[in-house]
Amino acid sequence: MIHVLKLGGGAGVDHAAVLENLAARIRMGEQWVLVHGASDAANRLAEEVGYPAQTITTPGGHTSRYTDARTIEIFSAAAGSVNQQITAQLASHGVNAVGLAGPNVIHARRKTAIRAIRDGRQVIIRDDYSGTITGIHTDLLNTLLDARMTPVVAPLAMGEEHERLNVDGDLVAANIARELHADTLIILSNVPGLLRDVNDPQSLIPQFELHEIEHYETYAAGRMKKKLLAAQQANAARVILAVSRVERPIDTALAGGGTHILAYPTPAVPVNGLREESALMTPPLLAGEVGRGLTPTHNGAKGF
Repeated sequence: MIHVLKLGGGAGVDHAAVLENLAARIRMGEQWVLVHGASDAANRLAEEVGYPAQTITTPGGHTSRYTDARTIEIFSAAAGSVNQQITAQLASHGVNAVGLAGPNVIHARRKTAIRAIRDGRQVIIRDDYSGTITGIHTDLLNTLLDARMTPVVAPLAMGEEHERLNVDGDLVAANIARELHADTLIILSNVPGLLRDVNDPQSLIPQFELHEIEHYETYAAGRMKKKLLAAQQANAARVILAVSRVERPIDTALAGGGTHILAYPTPAVPVNGLREESALMTPPLLAGEVGRGLTPTHNGAKGF
């Protein structure tokens, strides 16, 4: 059984607690693929070199990094550094981790025209080096997992013209989860999950089923929109959106913390005359064998 963890790269994400918890689970025999972000590291490096980061907001409200030719250089350097640090930290905990910081796992198509809102007007951006994921090198990941190694994947892809492309880390994790037929995808960040009110941590939505996601999308803003999109693409039995800043963040998430998005319905348990969904129920495994080789994503284009 394979699990995928996306470790957010934003400010305030507790890498140390997550990696210690992940290492303990791997030492117990579990198989994990770790995908990490690099947004805070890239922002800090951009400030240091005098080329501050900019963001793009689409008409649909999705936000992403504006990645021109100079920014892809900065982002690649930051992502590589984060990848090396995470790989080294896992090694210090006794995990045989393999850093995959280059564009050797993800295949993508460059976005040649991006609609964005700038100063209240819709514009077309044509010099961006970001991409839409088209394939995952599953042979490489399966080879490492079969050898009891833990892949650590940076959010960099190879484009059709062999250019480096910035791709969304949450969607990278979702695509890997789908192509490896992972049971669980956990996305850890600096927020506790999907909130009804972004200013009230107590308004956490603990659980819903995947077919209900359109209803809950109304509560998502900014980066949370991408996390819900990742949940739709992952095709995992469960996707968990949770916070990293707790003791044993992975254990806490698996025990019911955060927001659980389930592909299968769970039985309702009567509690004091009411029906309460059990957050600790584990949905059944997805059917099918783990894919091998060059695996196309949902749009049918081949990866490498």
